[in-house]
Formats: sequence, structure tokens, C-alpha cells
Amino acid sequence: MLKPTGTVLLSIGLAAATGCAANTSGSTTQTCSDIVAQDLVPSPSWQGTVFTVVLENKSQADIFGNKDAPFINGLMKDNAVAAGYRDNLVHPSEPNYIWMVAGENFGILDDEAPATHHIDSQSHLVDQLEMQGLTWKAYMESMGTACGLESKYPYEPKHDPFVYFDDVNGWDGTKFMPSQRCKEHVVDYSEFDKDLAANTLAKYVFITPNMINDMHDGTVAQGDAWAAKEIPKILGSDAFNKGGVLFLTFDEGSNQKDDPPMIVISPNAKRGYTSNTSYNASSYLKTVQKILGTQPLPCNTTADTVQTMDDMFTVPLDAVKKTATP
Repeated sequence: MLKPTGTVLLSIGLAAATGCAANTSGSTTQTCSDIVAQDLVPSPSWQGTVFTVVLENKSQADIFGNKDAPFINGLMKDNAVAAGYRDNLVHPSEPNYIWMVAGENFGILDDEAPATHHIDSQSHLVDQLEMQGLTWKAYMESMGTACGLESKYPYEPKHDPFVYFDDVNGWDGTKFMPSQRCKEHVVDYSEFDKDLAANTLAKYVFITPNMINDMHDGTVAQGDAWAAKEIPKILGSDAFNKGGVLFLTFDEGSNQKDDPPMIVISPNAKRGYTSNTSYNASSYLKTVQKILGTQPLPCNTTADTVQTMDDMFTVPLDAVKKTATP
């Protein structure tokens, strides 16, 4: 049974910018509403997996048209690009990742490990997915042991939003007791190939390359080479081709424009399309929620004003009513 949610942030650090000038005006500490089960399931057009791959600290001008990123530019030309996409004006990396799965940053404005930031919320995306009976899994490159709560370079928990939530990481108020839930759902990226081969990919998949391959410490060419090797595995899977979608994005821009690339890749995406509509990480999350049939943005008191990314697709995103079981 889900306990009442009132989100509590037990410790808040100071801003520390990495990779871009820190505009932190978007920071929020809103109290989340309790999540409510929805009488919805993904529509027949969306029977595949919702994939997200997050790279690091680049603006659109750093990637689009860059000769060192031929693979990513090919994806851009063949799919839908959100040219109006912006981060949510929180920095450095960690708050952006948390926003992608919760719709706010809980006041966090640094890259400290979960031992510093204990988020007591049961209204983030994976709680919603489980309430709806949907599966999820996060694959973290170079993490090693599942549910990594500490730095193990080139794995860094600041790029792994799931381990900051107490109901995932097993924080009991004094120490971490990593739960089976965390160990089974937040795993090393080496598990991805096994799940792909076994055709057991979850309905929602979040992938973070390590600090070199995500372009944080590596070059654009290194990140593009990683993408060229790994992303075709997704694009060749049934989980993608039978009504799936891949959001390939960056956590934040590399300058004050806060304009990270966002490419939407799907059999249902508009080919060669560029959207100039203003979107951000709340739009991305609400789009994921719309496809999967979960409650929209329970940690945002103005959720109704957030646009979903409908114009980038050829079919409706809306989940449909569950059919009664005879």
C-alpha cells in the first residue's frame, strides 16, 4: 500500500555548475500529490517500449551538423527533432535527471550522491508505472553491482535519478538497505543485451552511458561512436518496432541558452520533422506518461499548462480505457 506522499527533501545542497553557466531559476520544491491509478492502458499504437537514452552537456549547435556526430545527425534527419526543447533551468546534471522522472528537482542544485539527498516521495514515475502494472528498468553503464549509490567512475549516481528516491534505494532514516526492488530494476548496462536477447525488455527503459560515452568527459566523437554501436540494438528490437519510441536527449545545454538536443525516434514519429514548439523536461515526462497511461505530473501544480509533444508523432499519444476482463 502506498503511504501518503508529501514530498520531503531532507537535505538541499548549493548550486555547483558543471559544463554550462548555471541558470537555476527553474528550481522547485513543490509537494507532490498522491498518485492515483488510472483506468488506462497504452493504445494499440503504443504496444512497445518507451526508451530514453540521456547524453551530457551539449547544446543543439554542438551536435547538429557536427561532423564528429554522423550517427546522431543521421537519426536527426530520419526522425523528429524538438528544436524548441529546453532544459528546466536547473543545474548541474543531477537535478535535470531527477526532473526527467519526477517533474521537479526537489530543490536539488548540485551533483551530490544519494547519501546527501534523500527524496521521500512516492509520486515519481516508477511508482506510477508499478501502480499501473507496467514494468520498468534502468541500465547504467559501468555501474557494476546493481543499485549503485556511490561514485564508481566512470559510473556516477548523479546521472542515475532512480537511486535518489528513498522508496527505491531502501533508506530507513539512518542507513541504506538497498531493496530487491532497486537491485532488480537499477542494473548495470551489461544486462541490457541479456534482456534484449531474451525479449524481456520492460515497458519503460532508461539508459545512461558512462561518463566518457555520454560526452561528459569524453568527446562528441566518442559519444557518437557509442550511440552508433548501441542504439541500433534498440532500433532492431521488437520492443521498438512494434509501437515503441526512443527519446534520445541530453540532460542540459552547454551554454546559457539551455537548449539540449531532443530527438524522437519511433515507427510513429514524423520523418524529417522539426518542431519549434517550446518543450522542456516536463513536456518529455508528461509525453511518456500520456503514452503509458499514468497520471500527468503529480509533482507539478500547473501540470495542465504543460504541453505534450504530440506534434512530433503521426498517431495519437493517448492511452485508452482498459477493457473489462470476462
